[in-house]
Amino acid sequence: MATLIFSSLPMFACGFWTVMIACNLYIDGRNRGRMMLMLFMAMATLLYAGHCVFLNRFYSDMPLFDSLYSFANLAVYPMFYIYIVSMTSPESQLRRTWWYLIPSAVIGAMVSTIYIMMSSHDLETFVRIVSYNEDFGSGTGLCQVMGYVRLAAKIIFTIEVVMVLVAGSHKISSYNKSIKAYYADTEGKELTIFQWFMYLFTICSFVSIIFNFLGRYRFGDSVWMMAIPSIIFSLLLFGLGFIGFRHLFTIENFEQEETAEASMSESAPICESEKTLIQRIEEVVTEQKLYLRHNLKVSDVAAELCTNRLYVSTAINDQMGVSFSDYINRKRIDYAIHLMRTHPQKTIYEIADLSGFSSDKSFYRNFKNITGKSPKELHGIDVPCE
Repeated sequence: MATLIFSSLPMFACGFWTVMIACNLYIDGRNRGRMMLMLFMAMATLLYAGHCVFLNRFYSDMPLFDSLYSFANLAVYPMFYIYIVSMTSPESQLRRTWWYLIPSAVIGAMVSTIYIMMSSHDLETFVRIVSYNEDFGSGTGLCQVMGYVRLAAKIIFTIEVVMVLVAGSHKISSYNKSIKAYYADTEGKELTIFQWFMYLFTICSFVSIIFNFLGRYRFGDSVWMMAIPSIIFSLLLFGLGFIGFRHLFTIENFEQEETAEASMSESAPICESEKTLIQRIEEVVTEQKLYLRHNLKVSDVAAELCTNRLYVSTAINDQMGVSFSDYINRKRIDYAIHLMRTHPQKTIYEIADLSGFSSDKSFYRNFKNITGKSPKELHGIDVPCE
């Protein structure tokens, strides 16, 4: 009973989010990021269904679920990468990523075909004995062929894990850099939490590779050897589903705002000045106190200067060595410190709002990053109870 419970935990965690996201898409309509997350969770559900059948020795179901497992095992990491691409890259790039599922489709089809071609005796021998010992060299005929296919699948899996982790981390980093160059308030827009999931997936991926090469059968002999990775993967995947379900801002929203503001900038008047762009940026941001504006974007600064937002972003990045977000938030923190000293009666929440921050969480995070301390630690201001 314990084996059935622990072996099915990841399957139910992924299945839960597959259903939840599917219902949300049905009610709210198409969302590219959530659609890919649903497909990833569905793929992971198939993967762990195969694990469950194997570890509980449901022999009669093995041919079907092992075929599905062979496909899903090689599809789950590429599908996770496709999910990352759907949130960080234009749709044209997303269409090209579907080619990454070809190895999983080929291996899945080969395993399924071999099972169909096996005689009743070979099938019984393979399912009950060979597959659990993974001693494919002792088999004959189609059993040996299946052994070579599974070895190839393990090698492909290892390559996929490394490629997905490297490429996925690069996609997230590039996206976050673009967000910080465009928005002053990046709360809820950056994919930093997904970056941490990439790091966790790195650790779990190495466990998966070891698990894959050692053989699944070794984990079926001990409930605890099965329970530990089962609980870890269940929590990780459930957490990913929860975070992904709640995350609303993706590249689609970013592109929509860029397109809308690009059309507005085409009709903007041309302004001339003898001052350098960086001097003009500093002047308009500081003297007009643009940094106090909630939800400030680099295009707002560009509009005040009658120039291109890319020029503004590049000037700040190259000549000041910081992103637009960091540049604005440092000015906000300086202003917040000024308010703390001149108006000690004001609460932390009031100071955060007056300094231009869209949320208390964003204020605390930036204050800690810039000063190294929390507002209370630095200035002794008590946070009032709500």
